[in-house]
Amino acid sequence: MLPLSLLRLQSAEGQFPLTYLKSLAVRVAFALILAGCSSPLPYIDQSSGQEATRNAFAARRLESDALNQFLALAGQTLPSKDQAWDFETLAMVSTFFNPDMAVSEAHWRETLASSEVLLSPRSLQLDFLADHHSLTEPSRPTPWAWGIGFEFVLPDADRRAAKTKLATGQVALARLEVAISGWRGRSVLRSAWIEYFAAQGRDRLAEQQLEIARTHFSFMSRRVEAGLQGRGDLQMAQDLLKRVENDRAESQRAVASQEAQLRASLHLPPNTNQLPLLKALDWEAMYAQALVLSIEKLQELALNNRLDLKEAEARYALADAKLRLEVAQQYPELNLRPGYEWDQGDHRIRLGLGLPISLPAAHKVSVDTASAERDTQGKMLLAKQELVLQELAQARLDCAAARDRLKDMTLAKQWSERALDQVKLGIRLGELDPLQGFEAEQKTMNAKSQTLEAELVFQKSLARLEDVLQQPLSTISARGSQ
Repeated sequence: MLPLSLLRLQSAEGQFPLTYLKSLAVRVAFALILAGCSSPLPYIDQSSGQEATRNAFAARRLESDALNQFLALAGQTLPSKDQAWDFETLAMVSTFFNPDMAVSEAHWRETLASSEVLLSPRSLQLDFLADHHSLTEPSRPTPWAWGIGFEFVLPDADRRAAKTKLATGQVALARLEVAISGWRGRSVLRSAWIEYFAAQGRDRLAEQQLEIARTHFSFMSRRVEAGLQGRGDLQMAQDLLKRVENDRAESQRAVASQEAQLRASLHLPPNTNQLPLLKALDWEAMYAQALVLSIEKLQELALNNRLDLKEAEARYALADAKLRLEVAQQYPELNLRPGYEWDQGDHRIRLGLGLPISLPAAHKVSVDTASAERDTQGKMLLAKQELVLQELAQARLDCAAARDRLKDMTLAKQWSERALDQVKLGIRLGELDPLQGFEAEQKTMNAKSQTLEAELVFQKSLARLEDVLQQPLSTISARGSQ
């Protein structure tokens, strides 16, 4: 609805442009005055804080009061210097220092603020008028007209409910991003944890292999000096010793690399002290707890716990809220626009009614688009649910296969160790050649190495099952569905 002053100006032929510009100039000036009253926050130059960020990162330690307070909120405490750190405590450390968590939390707060703007009532709006009339009657005391107008938007229940659902869905989706960042950090830490312990196991085997190779080279040297072996046999023993020494050096480098990777997954600087003593995970107990539940119960856990499914559900709810809002917006919204105007000495009181109506054809496109988006999100949700069930079935099969493989390798290692004991007994009795002991030791080391790799595959399969369920396997039988 146009102001009365503007309607009167339109009747003045030839004077509309100049008068309108004067009125517009006054309104713009008044708006600029109001805008100047706001106090925006100063821009923070992030480049100036780079040195402070580097210093803070370099000073990050496990023994910090802030970390201790964070662990206390979760009912945990920092282990003492002589205590071993378990995985769950380190997972909390990774969550505390994880920069992705900070980004997700900031985005969640941003979404929460924007939802408050979306839900803020638009029930009252003020409109100040200031017009100048160049064609003024001589009897008028002044060519100026002043006024104030109010606009009341009558609330619409359907539109308000749709906006509430839309804002709630946006906040829920942002909160899920925080949880997804936390689980992603846990998964990265678990992978680094597994590889770190595997690297230590390989290094121990390489150390044992090096001791065997040194003993064999010393034995061959004495045999050559005694004339019992040729120089070629000694050269082969020496080549073997050099190869094993290189393998040991490589295994030590691998341990250092995996330690750095584990430290990085904890978001600790590379110049920190040596990692604390770590408590190994009880993979057998985790596997036993995972087998307690039936496949139906595991499917229920996966469908209820998976954060990507919750994200798909939130996106579907968000698309449904958008559709409801589009449907609600096709109906007009009643506006009341009363006001007062002092027009060149005359007092005028007005009552305006507004009923904006959108074109049905144009709004139908918006409704159809929102409906298609909701159908797409629904199909994606069903597809992800089916994919989760397939991943769960495959993860259970992989765990069972890896467990059987580990049992076979463990049994083979035990047989090789018994055979080695028999060979050593025969050597002590003088019934066997000492070289047969070296061959038996090599077979035992190969069996140990194969068992270690089978353990690694088994642990990774359990880690994969935990990621499919997105619940710690150590709590699966005790807590059930989250």
